[in-house]
Order: sequence, then C-alpha cells, then structure tokens
Amino acid sequence: MSLLITCENGGNKLPPFVIDAFRSAAAIRDLASPLGFDPGAKAAALDLAERTKAPMVSCPYSRLAIDVNRSPHHRHLFSPHTKKLSPEIREALVRHVYEPYRRQVHAAIDKLLQSHAYVIHIAVRSFPLQGKTGPRRTDVGLIYDPCREDEREFCLDWYEELYYEAPWIRVRRNYPVRGRHDSLVKSLRDTYSPHEYLGIEIHLNQAWAERRTRIRKQSFSRIGDTLATILELPPLATIGAA
Repeated sequence: MSLLITCENGGNKLPPFVIDAFRSAAAIRDLASPLGFDPGAKAAALDLAERTKAPMVSCPYSRLAIDVNRSPHHRHLFSPHTKKLSPEIREALVRHVYEPYRRQVHAAIDKLLQSHAYVIHIAVRSFPLQGKTGPRRTDVGLIYDPCREDEREFCLDWYEELYYEAPWIRVRRNYPVRGRHDSLVKSLRDTYSPHEYLGIEIHLNQAWAERRTRIRKQSFSRIGDTLATILELPPLATIGAA
C-alpha cells in the first residue's frame, strides 16, 4: 500500500499570459475569495502529508484561470473570466497548467505503483459554509464511489476513527458532493483499476478550515492521525526516530 496526497484548488496564482483578464476590481475580489481557490485546503493537505510522510502534489494556479479538477470538456473548465479569451490563450492554459498538473499526478501514482500493490489517493478540498439551500451543517465530508467496495470500506473506517478520536468534528459521507461527481479522482478511477487505485476526497468546511485557530490545528492533527491509524502507520512523533 502507498499513499498520495493532492490539492487541486489550493492556490490562486495566475499564469502571466492571463493576468490582463483579471485587472478589474471584481476579478481581483473573486481571486481572493472561495471562487478563486479552496481556503484551508492546502494547509490541510500539507499537514496530512507531513503526518503520514506521503508525497504531495498541489496546483498553485487559481481555478478561475482553468480548473484542473474538471474534465477537459466540462462547461466550468474555464471561468467567466477566461471563457471568452481567445482559443489560443485557452489552449495555452490547457498546455501550460491543466495538462502538466494532470501528468504530474499520473506520474506520482505510476511511480508508487512500481513498488507497491496499490495507491490510496487523498484529494483535499474545502467548501463554503453556505450552500444553495442554506448552511451546510457538517465539518468534514468523505467522498468516495459507493460502487467501489474498497473505497466505501475505507471511508467507513475513517468515519469511525474520527467519531471516536475527534468527536467535535461532524463527518458525513458523500456530502457536500456525491461520490461520482466530475473530478480528477473520477478520471483516475477510469484510468486505474479498483485493485490498484483507491480515490478519496476529503472536503473541509471553510467555516473552520480557513481560520488559523487552535481548533483548526487540533482538527488537522486528528484527521491526519486517524488516517495514519487506518493505514497502520507509526505516529508522527515516532517516524524517523532512532
């Protein structure tokens, strides 16, 4: 078994060749908001990677330029800020941002499969407290394909560990999105068999995940520790000890 951590929407940088499309006050505001990236997601991914000593891949660019978590023909691959740019610039976004990130993730998985029987991939996301129908009353969502038994059982184990080790964290399965929604993880399921790849998304509520508080630090710690427990990894304090 091996583990890979990724964060597709943790950054809000822009490639230099699209900066002119983001000169307006509205565009600048969008970039700094949850429209432009997933607040708290990269910090959580870094913490998970540190606690499990797993490799991590993250995309530094804003999804308002191009969303590397979408399939190539998804209607939201480009944002309203870039959708009307010339075909040449949109193609450059695909060549210089989208495809390199996707290749990087595939390469990381392929490298792990050279020395391990299968890869568990944890993609870290965050979501706004307010949804279309009101407040989302959960802290953490574990997202998996219910048709893949190993993914379902893995999330059930993680759910149970969090229930006992972090009772203040409200956890739901396949919420706030369904387990088979359009995403990088879904595309990887189509590429790799269930015997060599398990794809799990963990979604964190931005109401707590983006705030640098003691409870965030404690919650990140327990999420990482429970993941290590499921994977039967040594505690962080003992990794690398003599």
